Amino acid sequence: MPIRSSFLYAFALGLLTSLIANSLSAGWWQLLVLAFFWRLIDRHHFYGGIHQAKLGWCFGFAYFCHSLWWIYVSLHDVGGMPFWMASGGVVLFAGFLALFPSLATWLGSRFYAQSYSALAWAGAWTLVEGLRGYVLTGFPWAGFGDTQVNGPFMGLIPIFGVLGATFATTWGAYKIGSAPGRLFLPLFSLGFAILLTSFFNGSSYTKPLGNMLEVRLLQGNFQQTLTYDEKALVKQDDYYLDRLKEKSTDLVVAPETAITIPENYLPQNWSQDLAEFSKNTNTHILTGIIGFDHGQYANQAKGFSPSGNDYVYTKAHLVPFGEYTPPFFEWFVRAIQAPLSQFKKGTFNQDHFKVSRPNQPDIHAAIMICYEDVFGSEIAARVRDKNQQPNFLINMTNLAWFGQTAAPYQQLRLAQLRSLETGLPTIRATNTGVTALIDDHGQVKSQLPIFVQDSLIGSIQPMIGHTPYVDFGDTPILFIAIFFLSIAWYQKKGF
Repeated sequence: MPIRSSFLYAFALGLLTSLIANSLSAGWWQLLVLAFFWRLIDRHHFYGGIHQAKLGWCFGFAYFCHSLWWIYVSLHDVGGMPFWMASGGVVLFAGFLALFPSLATWLGSRFYAQSYSALAWAGAWTLVEGLRGYVLTGFPWAGFGDTQVNGPFMGLIPIFGVLGATFATTWGAYKIGSAPGRLFLPLFSLGFAILLTSFFNGSSYTKPLGNMLEVRLLQGNFQQTLTYDEKALVKQDDYYLDRLKEKSTDLVVAPETAITIPENYLPQNWSQDLAEFSKNTNTHILTGIIGFDHGQYANQAKGFSPSGNDYVYTKAHLVPFGEYTPPFFEWFVRAIQAPLSQFKKGTFNQDHFKVSRPNQPDIHAAIMICYEDVFGSEIAARVRDKNQQPNFLINMTNLAWFGQTAAPYQQLRLAQLRSLETGLPTIRATNTGVTALIDDHGQVKSQLPIFVQDSLIGSIQPMIGHTPYVDFGDTPILFIAIFFLSIAWYQKKGF
């Protein structure tokens, strides 16, 4: 294949990999598409590692441009940024993220044509994907193992996390891509691996605690705008404040920033009715709010319990530019015209939200606001390190920023991954969707359609215990990746 055509082919494969991410059986389809990419890399081995790294960049650039195009909606449609600047921002960001698959391709190419080449490729991609979760506060969104939430390697996620699924996916794709010309023998090893992994599908590492928890989740479906409109803000606040005390249940949750007027501008007794309703009906209440703490705004969850004890959780992993401004980027915030862009950062050791029910053991919920559920290792650490471990997860988010894009479904998949990794159910309360109940095996049990105003009423089973991933985090799979890369390196050097 001519060199110029090979770059276009890599771009097309990256685009296709993203396009099928939300399809049925995406975990299987992406395995096949990635195999074509490895086949392309294989055919260009003699051009050298730099050329292969360029192919990896073209693949990653197309993949991230399509997967993350919802950022354009938040910048242009909501933020008011000019078209050229918003689209340019997405392109630049995708170009930056494409450096990671480019690095993985180059690193894998250093161990090419060795008997451990498939494992070296998988190790390279796993290490680089892990790195993507830490560089510049991390952005592991749209990971290459995410679709395995319903794929052939789903059983590995409670053991090794999503990076374990990434390792298996890239290894399996290499096996498929290298099968032609080798009597298809690699497919037998892939088939055996999938069969072996299937025995772990549906395995339970946690056990039920108490009775089912009855929950009611609110989805107000209010449009996101940065234009100050007091009537619109009051209308949204009134809706959520009324619906929070509309019906008694064990737990009712409103989404991130459901209360849009900052707390320091609310009447001092704004929460009195919620506290009284909670006490009189034995209902636990949790709502998102723009808090005000020591002269600084904060993205918070505010909780009310029948015992009268108030609860506050402050978001710990903030979004760059959206919730805080990195040094030397004040010009970007002025361009997007975003207020409240310097939020207070919470700590990672905050208390969990306690739910007490008559004649039942107390249960606790780990709170995640917005894209905090992208970071599986952080959630696992919170579950592992607390004196009182959580029994379920709560994600509160507002994706109205991103309109009718793939973002709601991408984050739903991330929430499924977190339940798989921790063995705990997740409840998601969102402003525009997807509001959902997810069980401890990562399966969506019920959900609301997006962009409707409604409440989701259902139940989840609180769980107790730890998965292997919670106990050990990413350390085992990163060690495995480094181990196989080291073996390939030793073999290449002839030691």
